Amino acid sequence: MSLRQKLLQIRADWDKWADRLSIAVAVFFAAAIVFNVGLFFSVRRTPSFFGAAFSWLYLISWSLAAILLRNQARWVRTARAVRWAAVAAILLGLAAGTGGGMGFLSAVCVMPYAVFTSAYSGLAPAAWVNYVLPLAQAAAASLLSRRLRRRTKNSG
Repeated sequence: MSLRQKLLQIRADWDKWADRLSIAVAVFFAAAIVFNVGLFFSVRRTPSFFGAAFSWLYLISWSLAAILLRNQARWVRTARAVRWAAVAAILLGLAAGTGGGMGFLSAVCVMPYAVFTSAYSGLAPAAWVNYVLPLAQAAAASLLSRRLRRRTKNSG
């Protein structure tokens, strides 16, 4: 089967492929967290092969989904909610860490921070990646949501 025929087949079954892409994003996100969350509590902090691979797969698939699924309201809403939750968890974790205490409240705030930043732990050793990428994804998801709302408002 030629590439053109394959692309035409994907276009004909777009709903099925869109669902597959959104599932792949969720699976890569979960796998990146599972393989990298140990790094947060580790002294060594070097990502495993699978941690790095799933972090990159998650970032690539999320970017691809942001382009291809930009007209799917369900995906845009989910992406926006998850990414802003990540930003909130990171801010809470940073606030808890600067408080200096490791009490119960601090531990509760640090756990979501560890989970959400683990998705990016395999990308680069620089810490700013863990903070800039979730914020950039949250902003992109919000812009996609705004675009989708404006588009449905103009068509209806």
